[in-house]
This record gives sequence, C-alpha cells and structure tokens, in this order.
Amino acid sequence: MRELEFLPEDYLRARFQRRIGFIRSWLLLAIGLAMVLYSLQMGTWVRDARAELQALQGTGSAVEADVEKVRRLREEARTYNERIARTEALRPRTTVTAVLADLVAALPEAVRLENLEVVWPEQDAARPPTVWLEGVARDEQQVTQAVARLDASPRFGQTILVESRVAEEARSDGRTFTLEARVVGHDARRGE
Repeated sequence: MRELEFLPEDYLRARFQRRIGFIRSWLLLAIGLAMVLYSLQMGTWVRDARAELQALQGTGSAVEADVEKVRRLREEARTYNERIARTEALRPRTTVTAVLADLVAALPEAVRLENLEVVWPEQDAARPPTVWLEGVARDEQQVTQAVARLDASPRFGQTILVESRVAEEARSDGRTFTLEARVVGHDARRGE
C-alpha cells in the first residue's frame, strides 16, 4: 500500500473499519441464512416424526398379540427350567462311570487295573462310597505313585495301600497291589 501512504491516518483507519463492517455484515447474513435453512429443515423433521407417530398410534392392538405370545413363551421357559432343575436334582453327582473316568485319569500309565469294585454303604447313605481296586505295577515305586496320584485327585481321598506283593510268575512281572480309597464330594443318593 505504498500509494496510500500520503493519505491521512484517520482516512486509512476509517477505510479499514468500513471493510471490517462489510465483512461482519456478510457473516451475519450468512449465519442468519443458515439459521433460516436449519429451522426449515427442523420443521421437515418434525412433520416426518409426527407422521410416523400417527402411523404407529393405530398399531398398538396388532402388537398386543405378540407381547402376549412373548409372555407365554417366557412362562413356558421358566416352567421348563424348573423341570430341568428338578431332574438334575434327582441325578446323582457321583456315578460309577464318573468314578471310573477319574480313576483312569489319576492312575499312572504303567499301572494295569485287574479288578475294580465300588462299594456303596448300605446302612448310612450319607457316608461316601469306597473304591477297591486291584492292579499290577512294574515295581513298588509305581504303586507308591498310584497311591500319591489318587490322594492328590479331587475325586478320591484317604487312599490306603491294603496289600502289595510280588506278582505270580505266570501272570506278569512286577507287583500286584490292592488299594482302598474313599470317593470325595459324592452325593448321598446311590449312583448307577
């Protein structure tokens, strides 16, 4: 602005203020126009919402049947869940197959079972059943490991080595043994 240097300072300041005022006017006009357009759009949205509300006001009776059906289905589900819970309550927590599965998991691989007997107490049904097992192991260390693993198992407790002797020549090499263990966490009802 070299050519304007000769103009007085007040004139330059006034000219700058007019330009600022002109820009402010245009900004106010643009903001006002945006507000008018937004209010028109809001009116359109409100009309659409009212139309949807009017359309939905008559459908309450059509939905009532579905709501009633859902209530009936929930009641049936609750009834079936109660039946399942009663059926589960009748099933014993301790079965012979569960005891056998836990026994197989607990015994070392080198031990071979020859006889298994689960004895359920006749007089006192609340007492835990006892497992008697006979088997063959390579050596005394395998027998000791079988006792330790049965005792460490969550299903068995109070594992006792009843007998351990050298196996007969005709049957196999190693030691025959007899163990007794109580079943821990059993149900008072008899397993099948």
